[in-house]
Amino acid sequence: MKVNDVIKKLRLMLAEQTEVVKETEVKESFAEATLVSGEEVYTEGEFVPGAILFVRAGEGVSEDTFAPAGIHETTTGLLITVGEGGEIVNVEEKATTEAKKEKMADAIVEEKMSLDEILTAIAAVLAPYFTEVAEMKKEVTNLEERFNKVADAPAAKRISTTFKSDIATSKSVAEARFEKLVQLRKSGQKLN
Repeated sequence: MKVNDVIKKLRLMLAEQTEVVKETEVKESFAEATLVSGEEVYTEGEFVPGAILFVRAGEGVSEDTFAPAGIHETTTGLLITVGEGGEIVNVEEKATTEAKKEKMADAIVEEKMSLDEILTAIAAVLAPYFTEVAEMKKEVTNLEERFNKVADAPAAKRISTTFKSDIATSKSVAEARFEKLVQLRKSGQKLN
């Protein structure tokens, strides 16, 4: 065996070993899950806020895409909230979300506010706005009155639509020229 052949075999063996190491490192550094819809998702590291969530592409597709914005539920009961660009915003268990809803319902029941109390509280909050609206209505009415007064008043003198004065002026100018010509002729002066 030649030295070049030995070097080639060593390179091949080293390349195979590094590929095996890289594949195991990659598999260990990804967190994977299956969504309730059946799609497979993964992220580098763990499912934590700030990580990017990818959706595995099917066969024949070269690149995996970012997960769309929204809340995605996994088959293990995780709710992953994703923002723009596939960035994970929040990760929580489904049971935690349902527990929060139950706590809110319990708080409402514990308050035991009657409908009248609720309406009174709402009216008290809205009272300043009602007075402001009433003042605005008065101001609008005042402005309408002022506008109508201005709109009813004439803006300028009426423009005459006849051209009688223009015709008379043009006739007088033409007659004046004609008379001047007649006078020049009678006087015997030559025209230039």
